[in-house]
Amino acid sequence: MGARRVALKPHAQKIRRWVDEGRSDLWISEELNTTPSSVQSFRSRNSIYRRDPVRRGELSEHPAVLRVSEGSLEIETGAVDSGVFRQEWARYVEAPPEKLRVVVTRDRIYIEKSGADGER
Repeated sequence: MGARRVALKPHAQKIRRWVDEGRSDLWISEELNTTPSSVQSFRSRNSIYRRDPVRRGELSEHPAVLRVSEGSLEIETGAVDSGVFRQEWARYVEAPPEKLRVVVTRDRIYIEKSGADGER
């Protein structure tokens, strides 16, 4: 069944919590069977803003080497020494999440958890 327009007001508390947890509008829309633009519009109308990860102290930047070979992408970096990595990602070294999402933009490549710990 495709995404449809649903009433989001009854889900306001969940949406606030998910936004605070860093969930994307896409993730939230999939949970609520609606569209990312509906979620974004709802957040805007209800003053539900994403907090800047830099201000939360949950961001660290590291030099990296990018290698592409035979259709795969490797990123070599010292980010494993970061406190943020140790707090948020290190547990996946032993038990990798089933799914990661790679978002490629014009100037950035993001790796997001998705499907980790039974979540989407």
